Amino acid sequence: MRRRSSDTARRAGLIAVAGALAAALAAVGTRLGGRASGGTLAAPSRHRARAVRGRFQRSAAQTYTCRCGTEYRVSGAGRHRVYWPATAPEDAPVLGDRCAECDAPLPGGRASRPA
Repeated sequence: MRRRSSDTARRAGLIAVAGALAAALAAVGTRLGGRASGGTLAAPSRHRARAVRGRFQRSAAQTYTCRCGTEYRVSGAGRHRVYWPATAPEDAPVLGDRCAECDAPLPGGRASRPA
């Protein structure tokens, strides 16, 4: 008789686990479905993409000229600043913190104002 009660308990446990998994899958499907259909979940990501794009376009116009005369395009701010030689393609940034021509340090960190 004990065998039957343990089988029943096992079945009830498996049914409970299956029900929880089904509920979790339904919740994930609903959440992903809202993103794909352009619901309210997709709006913040579009807004964020526009903000990032605008920030990149503003910083893409910045330039820096080293004391040796080498010109660089600059993107980013502070320690996230990236330099490209003026004629280099987008996939060839400067991979260090020094001028490619004269080995002078490129500005990093925050730009300081004279006192």
